[in-house]
Amino acid sequence: MSLNLKNLKKIFKSDGVENIAVDNFNLDIKEGQLVTFLGPSGCGKTTTLRMVSGFENPSAGNIILDEKDITNDPPNKRDISMMFQSYALFPHMNVRENIEFGLKLKKFSKKRIKEKADKIIELTGLSGMEKRRPDQISGGQQQRVALARSLVMEPKVLLFDEPLSNLDAKLRESMRLEIRRIQKELNITSIYVTHDQIEAMSISDLIVIMDKGKIMQIGSPYEIYSKPQNKFVADFIGNVNFLEGKISYIGEDYIKVFNKELNEEFIGYSDKELKKDDEVYIVLRPEGINTKKENRENYISGIIDKYVFLGSNIELDIRLKNGKLLHVNEYNIIEKELPVIGKNLEVYFSKKNSWIIKK
Repeated sequence: MSLNLKNLKKIFKSDGVENIAVDNFNLDIKEGQLVTFLGPSGCGKTTTLRMVSGFENPSAGNIILDEKDITNDPPNKRDISMMFQSYALFPHMNVRENIEFGLKLKKFSKKRIKEKADKIIELTGLSGMEKRRPDQISGGQQQRVALARSLVMEPKVLLFDEPLSNLDAKLRESMRLEIRRIQKELNITSIYVTHDQIEAMSISDLIVIMDKGKIMQIGSPYEIYSKPQNKFVADFIGNVNFLEGKISYIGEDYIKVFNKELNEEFIGYSDKELKKDDEVYIVLRPEGINTKKENRENYISGIIDKYVFLGSNIELDIRLKNGKLLHVNEYNIIEKELPVIGKNLEVYFSKKNSWIIKK
């Protein structure tokens, strides 16, 4: 089912002072998409999720589910399920009883309850654990029970509020892939809230980057990482270098940027309307820089300040002549010698790895 959020706004009042938690939030989610809200603490992502679920009333705007306005509907009338950060399992009930609880409240027949529960238990890999209580299963298994309990109701939309934050790193990795597998198999429209960038990049169809209650960018994981639309997004996602400069020339499929501090001209590209003399940043990811001389579209030199050998790759910091550090992450290093701190090094990067945004 499609979900449309139109001009959503949420204002909290405290001692007569208004605090805008979410401002002019617009988003269209297609049926079967998994959309992740990502941003720093306090950016408004959980507040937006709570407005969709009905646990928070918008100060303005509309929530449209399958062409029906549900803005003022209570949570139990929205046909939306939410999986919380704390799994909220009933400790006195076993796995099956926890999963079947919502179905019993909805007055389904015993036969239908069993059919639905059996299907979800198998889908979520809980077969053989049906009679165990929550304290008799692992954290990952508890998470599966919470997921199964949400899915068994067959909601039109499934909401996730940082569901993996209580798990260790290894289990978190396997569970996020499991959530994605189940979500795709059921083709259920989903919103996922997290502060974990890797989580967002690995499971999302779309990512919504938020800051201070506003949407900073909406795009696929690739677009968010490779084509950030502003400095906040570029800096928030992954590691990044910024080369400042002024546009000196605009060609058909490339842009030249002059950096006064380095007295160097670099070639990059952008999908924005830019003009000569605009002040810009070149967004340069560390893995987009290397020491190979095959591609000399852009090159820059500096002194090796430090490095970390990580087996498959080397992370380098190069001190440029303007005193700033350039971070380099080079792979395919098996036949190369280790860097020498204090030695001059020339590195290269292509036009396609030089994304230009306006200051």
